[in-house]
Amino acid sequence: MNWSREFSQTEVFFLVIFILIYIIYFGRVFYISKKLKTSAASSSLKFIIRSIYLGLMSLALLGPNFGVTELEARSSSKDIYLAFDLSLSMNANDVEPSRLDKIKSEITNLVDQFSTDKFGIMVFNSGAQVYTPLTFDHANLKNNIASLKTTLLPKGSTDFNAIFDLLIEKFGLNSKKESQSKVGIIITDGENFENIDNQNFNLIKKNNINLFIIGVGSQMGGKIPTLNGFKKDQNDQEVVSILDINQINEISKQTGGQYFIVNNQRNQINDLIEKLNQVKNSSDTINQQTVTYNKYMYFLLIALIFIILDFLLTVNVLKL
Repeated sequence: MNWSREFSQTEVFFLVIFILIYIIYFGRVFYISKKLKTSAASSSLKFIIRSIYLGLMSLALLGPNFGVTELEARSSSKDIYLAFDLSLSMNANDVEPSRLDKIKSEITNLVDQFSTDKFGIMVFNSGAQVYTPLTFDHANLKNNIASLKTTLLPKGSTDFNAIFDLLIEKFGLNSKKESQSKVGIIITDGENFENIDNQNFNLIKKNNINLFIIGVGSQMGGKIPTLNGFKKDQNDQEVVSILDINQINEISKQTGGQYFIVNNQRNQINDLIEKLNQVKNSSDTINQQTVTYNKYMYFLLIALIFIILDFLLTVNVLKL
């Protein structure tokens, strides 16, 4: 048996207070009965009956679920992978509070606009991996977005080949049916330290992957905070990370995608949301879903029977 909800701390507090007062009340009834040398049997029975229906009503409030049924559910949605660049430059301070923290907030809001679509998370720098598989569980997904930080991966410079390879692997022609709606959103500052394999551009288009790039940062650039101040180069000069729009624009052109900018002056997330809404959903798919039913009514009906018994049962404390 599963439960639809849990008692809040406030509800538990008042429930405990009620039980204590009720116990004190019946304790007093027993005490008076003893003093008057009368039987407390009927009072004891009432105490038991009221305890039962109070417990039953409490269980009904929790929403007991049992009885499993398999239902067919038709769904039409997009599969969207969010690919986060976790190189150290994403900590740069030209976007407040940082490039990574800013975009995590924006992407969380974006996810809320697509409640029927599946989202997954990829992370990359010189390598790439799936952090969260595609899921409809947006609450868990947003928790995972909030947990992202540049220390999740071993230190490495950005290599777009790594994330392209992973997207192609997950969205490849043999991964799912051809009619699948595939979307990849790469979130990066555009700084790339490896030559991009042109074959990856062709495979992105061949596999019908709708690619969007979010460029986070500014062309004024920002320093990269470290534990000892700011990151420095080999000449002991503080490194300034600059948004590479040319690189992002070139990738967009080669893949048939589009790019959007997010910084303190510009925020094109709403434009991205508009474009995502224009991406056609995949054709209807039929999924088997396990459903349990809330059976609170049974508990309430049994509680009602005990309430009627309580009403009909009289208590005689004094014998005249």
